[in-house]
Amino acid sequence: MKNFFRAMDRGVVTTFSRNYYEVIFSIFMIALAYFYRSSPQITYPLILYFFLVLLGSNFAFNYLLRRRDSVNLWLIDLILLANFWIITGVMYCSGRGDSYFWVLYLLPVFGASLMGSFKDTAGIVFLCSLAIVVMSWPLGGGELAELLSLAVKIGVLAFSAGVVYTTAQSRKKAEAGLAFKRDQVALLEREITEKESEIVKTASAGEVGTLVSGVMHDLGNAVSVIMLSAQIASEDEKPDQKDIARIVKASRFAKGLISNAMSIVRGQEYVFELASLKEPVENAEALTEYSARKKNAVVELDVPEDLPQLRMSKVHVERVFINCIINALSFIPEKGRVRIKARAAEGGVAAEVTDNGPGFPAKMLQDGVKAFSTTRKEKGGTGLGLFVCEQIVLRHGGKLKLGNLPEGGARISIFFPAPVPEKPVTA
Repeated sequence: MKNFFRAMDRGVVTTFSRNYYEVIFSIFMIALAYFYRSSPQITYPLILYFFLVLLGSNFAFNYLLRRRDSVNLWLIDLILLANFWIITGVMYCSGRGDSYFWVLYLLPVFGASLMGSFKDTAGIVFLCSLAIVVMSWPLGGGELAELLSLAVKIGVLAFSAGVVYTTAQSRKKAEAGLAFKRDQVALLEREITEKESEIVKTASAGEVGTLVSGVMHDLGNAVSVIMLSAQIASEDEKPDQKDIARIVKASRFAKGLISNAMSIVRGQEYVFELASLKEPVENAEALTEYSARKKNAVVELDVPEDLPQLRMSKVHVERVFINCIINALSFIPEKGRVRIKARAAEGGVAAEVTDNGPGFPAKMLQDGVKAFSTTRKEKGGTGLGLFVCEQIVLRHGGKLKLGNLPEGGARISIFFPAPVPEKPVTA
């Protein structure tokens, strides 16, 4: 029995009509039947009943299709056959072979051409043509004229089916091509996001070479995302906002890569300027978003807008918080939490990076931060992350201290001094 149902399975279709052209066409024909109700060929009001059934069924079919992303081909066949039999009833009540309502057969023909295979299209054209021939038989006295009329009707159905089927297949191929390109873009986007995370994790004094060697490759990926997304958007009739968002995201990533590369070329020089701590903290959170997402973790920020201005090298302060977040993410459990809090303090700004992990070992708290001291050697830890953070904070005239929360979890306390305002010159 299972083999029987497997053999009968024809699959599903995802590209099907979701418009109301059938309904509009039916309403037009109802109006035509009403205005020609005095015609002796029309069986009135029986023909209106057929039209109402046709109208109601198409409303129902459209409602059903609009609620689905895919439809079984057997259901499509059922819809087409229902339309075929109702239209045959319309023809029977309006002069049979002489009825001008034969054009209604274009509805199932269009439907099969848009949604079905070549066999479905050929089959429905054959059924409609056969119905027209049966309705017209026997031919009248003007046999040649009757044959020409039949040929024209069948030719219109076949030609219309061919045009619509060819157009639909071309569109399906174009959509398949766009879908393939979108998959390529998605792969490249994932790759540059992963590389971005690796760059962040290796952006320490002992690993600058890794960053430099990867810049050109990652920049090439970002440019590829931009070019492919732009091509997809230009080929699509209604550009997908996701493609535009990819262009913007990849452009920002490329700009950040170039900026990082320039800072390396300058020898990692400190360029001090007055700025708020909020910007580098938010940048650090954005750059570590992928790492947090991989662990289903949450990075919470509690940094007010009105903090005192600090004299800082923003790229280095950003690295401090990047390393602190990455360090916390390495130890917290799945679906863990990292929190960054900053407040104005006497003489500057005090910040805390806390997490709900196991906390720092007692020996590390006793000895303080030392280079190449790590508990993550088996996971590729170098022991340079927190050491670099402390060196950067000291370069800013601040302090970095390690500790643990009473309820459990690590705490990194950082203090940045605010610049002393210059005294006004008095005469």
